[in-house]
Amino acid sequence: MNRVILKALTLLLPALLPPAHAQARLAPVKTTLGACGAYTVRTQENGFEDPLDRVSLVRGGVTYAAVEDTMVSVDFCRDVTGDGVPEVLLAGFSGGAHCCFTHTLYSLSRPPRKLLTAFSAHSETLGAVQLDGKGPLELVGADWRFAYGYGMSFAESAPLPVVYSFLNGAYVENTRAFPAFMGAYARDMTTAEPFSGGVLVNYATRVVTQGAAAADTWAQGLAQPYRAWLANYGPDVQRDLSDFGLWDWPTRAGAAPGAARRGIGGSFSAPGTREYLAVVVGPGGAQLRLYRPQGGQVVAGRALLSVPVTRDGSGTAELRVSPDVAVRRAGGRDDALIRDERSGSVRFVPYRVSAAGLTELKDDPLALTARLVSDLSAVAQHVASQYRNVNRTDAQRAEVQRRLDAAVTRAEPWLVPLEAELDFPLRELGNFTFSSVRLTRDTATQAQAVLTTTVGFTDAKTDSEYVSGERFTLTVNLARRAGGWQVTDWTLAPRTGELYGH
Repeated sequence: MNRVILKALTLLLPALLPPAHAQARLAPVKTTLGACGAYTVRTQENGFEDPLDRVSLVRGGVTYAAVEDTMVSVDFCRDVTGDGVPEVLLAGFSGGAHCCFTHTLYSLSRPPRKLLTAFSAHSETLGAVQLDGKGPLELVGADWRFAYGYGMSFAESAPLPVVYSFLNGAYVENTRAFPAFMGAYARDMTTAEPFSGGVLVNYATRVVTQGAAAADTWAQGLAQPYRAWLANYGPDVQRDLSDFGLWDWPTRAGAAPGAARRGIGGSFSAPGTREYLAVVVGPGGAQLRLYRPQGGQVVAGRALLSVPVTRDGSGTAELRVSPDVAVRRAGGRDDALIRDERSGSVRFVPYRVSAAGLTELKDDPLALTARLVSDLSAVAQHVASQYRNVNRTDAQRAEVQRRLDAAVTRAEPWLVPLEAELDFPLRELGNFTFSSVRLTRDTATQAQAVLTTTVGFTDAKTDSEYVSGERFTLTVNLARRAGGWQVTDWTLAPRTGELYGH
């Protein structure tokens, strides 16, 4: 087993240069034929010029399936499910120094049956290994969600492992079922000379397999600068891992494998549960549902909300409403902050979630915190929009100004409980985002919300809607009084702990 694991791990190490077969070249069309099971695998290569390269599954002169990309390849032909019928893994590479690979697995039945499509980002292939000692082989890939993250360069970045299991006739992401494998992978990242990617993988693995508290305790024993770095970004990492290992739960519950989705994990219906609250795009639109494990399966709850879907120029679904953050409450249950952009401005709305429905929280400290950050986010959105590189008519410029004036009017009351003499010019606030939300105090009469935020202001040099900002800890103190919950004060404190001291 150790030898197999180590072999699988080597497949996941980041490649700092594109592989040899992905180098740019100019060549005439080249066709290569190979056999896999009862099919001919036909590869047509055209270098980096049009048309796209193409790999096809052909039988009796009929093309049953094909993959097209800037470059294509056949990764393997073997029986990985154990049913006596071989599978073929086809790869597409989009071109570029590091990205991007997509892998498609077909069972070569008659006709071929697609078992998996996996976006592998910077990793060239999937490894077929036996991790649970029985049945079909698992496919081991990589999750590159942390590439370039938290101040790292790509050379420092490292992926998390991803394990696909053959369940109910298809391969689905099932990494959380293999904590020992995740631990072995993390230990392999521990070297005599620590690097940020390896440290992050170890921290993230502990978050997923042991919980955030265990991960934070481990991080406190690290040498600098990694201890301060994870103290700075740990809450963000934990938030960004919310959906790790859960993304395929809608598929396991019957949603289309390629359906666009966005969700967060948490203990929503009861403490100690593991659930996935996700918006999934279907034929008739998108719906928000709670997905839960049940008897070895994953089941979908009733539709909690119908969500509008728009499409960008390439036809990609854009969700105007989506789960954003799970916030742990004093009783051990999570509430959900839902991001809502239907009005044209970003709002964050807190909900108590159950299998039966959503209940918006109103007279609640999380609701008040959500309104504060929503109003500041809206101001930043409208301030930044003034610098968008578009030609506007006088009427359009007036409308931009009207929206900014309205957003500032809504946000101005929040400046009253602003603690200390902090300069916070609303009309220059061009960047206000948050990465994590924690209620560090949550009683019947007192509450404290702590958020990691990025705050930036425009100045005379601003010439783009992308306004840079600095990281701060936003602390909001709240108290329940005769008229309900109120913000007593809030503060912004600079966060420290960057890898390179900036």
